[in-house]
Amino acid sequence: MGEYKVPLRIGYLIGVFDLFHVGHLDVLERAKQQCDRLVVGVLTDDWAADAWGARPFVPIVERAQILEQLRCVDEIVVVDGAEAAHDFADAIVFAADGTDGVLGPDELDGVPAERVSVLASGRGSRSQILRAAIDQRQSRSSVA
Repeated sequence: MGEYKVPLRIGYLIGVFDLFHVGHLDVLERAKQQCDRLVVGVLTDDWAADAWGARPFVPIVERAQILEQLRCVDEIVVVDGAEAAHDFADAIVFAADGTDGVLGPDELDGVPAERVSVLASGRGSRSQILRAAIDQRQSRSSVA
């Protein structure tokens, strides 16, 4: 008699992950706790520029390399938007509530609500704070 194998629970989380910080790590680790295999969609530089009006500080290749080194991440895919969630039809699609650089539930257009699991914001610094600090430092150095 054959052994029954329980299907893997696949999770999918989409974000820019620019200026990677502990808030990103926290949301990734919490997503991984809810699935067996975590696939992370990394949004392109062009997507970020179009959607948020600014290109990421860290290029897509480097952001993907950082993420693929994390124990909680099983696979990286480069994507141009939330519609990529449809490529993972059997996956739990995670959304982050309040973690900058990770798509929130309102940004997952077309993904059925029953497939979305919202992760509350966690600990750590935020991308907006880091960006503001960099912008402030750059403006001071241009004046000097």
